[in-house]
Amino acid sequence: MKNQFTPLETPPLAATNLLTGFSGVLTLFSLAIFLLPASSAVSAEIYKWKDKDGNIIFSDTPPPGAEEVEIKKFKEETIERPKTKGDTSRAKGESFREKRSYGNIDVIMYMTSWCPYCLKAREYIRSLSVNLMEYDIEKDKSKREEMLQKSGGSKGVPLIDVEGIIIKGYSPSAIKEAVERRRSL
Repeated sequence: MKNQFTPLETPPLAATNLLTGFSGVLTLFSLAIFLLPASSAVSAEIYKWKDKDGNIIFSDTPPPGAEEVEIKKFKEETIERPKTKGDTSRAKGESFREKRSYGNIDVIMYMTSWCPYCLKAREYIRSLSVNLMEYDIEKDKSKREEMLQKSGGSKGVPLIDVEGIIIKGYSPSAIKEAVERRRSL
């Protein structure tokens, strides 16, 4: 019996060539399947019109009975973006109320020279650039009485008065909140 294959092509090599050719076609077919939807999305058109009742309609087909349609081209930069924190635009009818500057806020601090929290409070309050008035209650007995009256009898320092908002002790968040509340008045 004679060999059906030529000496240059053996059965395993013939199967490999067939598989390679088939995988190449399969790869091209797969790419075409995945890229086809992407190309149609890029070239899609959206139509917008008002119906007889005044409702706005969006569709991928032109409005019924429309003979001439105006096509608008949009650039990517014209997409409406969400507002950021720094956006100062206001809704219609909403008034803009300017806040007071930090320099217009008066803060009184009752303290002692040896109190480490008083020093921290002084540093923090000064960093806010408000008008700070400090009273050492050991040197000025009238200010000690004033502090006791504002604190309801509490003798702890520092006692901070931000235009009527009383803060007992050192709390940067409470100080900042009180200053911001007074800026909003």
